[in-house]
Amino acid sequence: MLSLSSSAVLAFTPAAAPAVVSRSAVRMESPVMAADATSRRELFARAGAALAGVGAVQAASAKAGEFGKVEIFSLVGEPAISSPYQPGGPKAGKEATFGYAKTEGEFLANGYETDVSREKAAFDLSCKIVSSQQANVDSKTWWLVRDNLRGQAYNMKANMLAINKVLDGPKKEEAKQAYAKFWKEIDSLDLACQKKELALAQKEYGDVLEALKAYRAVVGA
Repeated sequence: MLSLSSSAVLAFTPAAAPAVVSRSAVRMESPVMAADATSRRELFARAGAALAGVGAVQAASAKAGEFGKVEIFSLVGEPAISSPYQPGGPKAGKEATFGYAKTEGEFLANGYETDVSREKAAFDLSCKIVSSQQANVDSKTWWLVRDNLRGQAYNMKANMLAINKVLDGPKKEEAKQAYAKFWKEIDSLDLACQKKELALAQKEYGDVLEALKAYRAVVGA
């Protein structure tokens, strides 16, 4: 009877549910994977330290006027692919070769100092603005006259100096004097506007236009 009862109980006992395995347990790194990651980190760290050491040694042993080079992307005995430095270092001046022993062809920057076409165009624009202030002076719009003149002063001076620089002979000195005369008249006009004196401002503005005309005649702009 005991054996039958036990069999009956076992027959009606539901089967045990399978154990549920979480995703976190599945994704858990094994000791071997962790060891591989550590090994890779150590390998990269050692490689970086070795490159830094090579650069330091080369920089310390470089001769005067030379720059250190780390030839990473080239084979032994071949020139570096991406290094911009060559023995001797960069040289100053319009014929700088940045360490190369000789040059080939014409320098791309030749004549850039004598080309003032852009400065002349900008100067012409400033001249138009300066020459269009008569109505503002006559209407006593002092703040607008001063604002327009000050807004052009920085660029206009730079353009005039660039134009003066390329002149030769007596014209160079004439342009220098005409430049100084023009800006002296501009200062006088600004002061007259600050004082808000109509007659004086009109007289000074006429002097500004005459000085500008004289400068343009000297430089041919």
